[in-house]
Amino acid sequence: MKKSLLVAAIAVLGITGMNAQSSFGVTAGLSNFAVSIDPSGGIDPGSETGFYVGALADIGISDAFHVQPAVTYAMTGDASTLSVPIMAKYYVGDSGFNIQAGPQINFLMGDYADLMESPLVPWGDDFSKLGIAVGAGLGYDISESIGVEARYAFQVNNSYTGDGDGTIKHNILNVGAVYKF
Repeated sequence: MKKSLLVAAIAVLGITGMNAQSSFGVTAGLSNFAVSIDPSGGIDPGSETGFYVGALADIGISDAFHVQPAVTYAMTGDASTLSVPIMAKYYVGDSGFNIQAGPQINFLMGDYADLMESPLVPWGDDFSKLGIAVGAGLGYDISESIGVEARYAFQVNNSYTGDGDGTIKHNILNVGAVYKF
């Protein structure tokens, strides 16, 4: 276990030390949290809009390719989530425009029953607060320090863990600004 952690730490430090393009920053903006429930017929309890804030690292692998891991906290209506996206960013030419894609892990902080008002959730506590998502988005670097981005992450796993045929999934749309130090 200690060897694995040491190897991982050396790899991360080696990657970030390879390129002077690495930077750290903060991000904030508008967040929309949409939930879909399907116990047998379709129930769509809708979505809630709020805000998100977070911290990120931008690791330049080359001029055109960056990796951007982040941790964000979102509060949307009665739902709050902690998300960990790891986006690959491809820069199109020298324009500052980039295309983003990668995995995102979402942790629901709270209860689905609170979020969707108890009558809509017939399964009790048979759900997982962990969501595995695939994210895709667009970004634009206004300067070396300031940028904007929009990203949509859709959940690929089922959060319902009971014996029935139900599904619970949540998707997140973030639109905001980035400031790199």
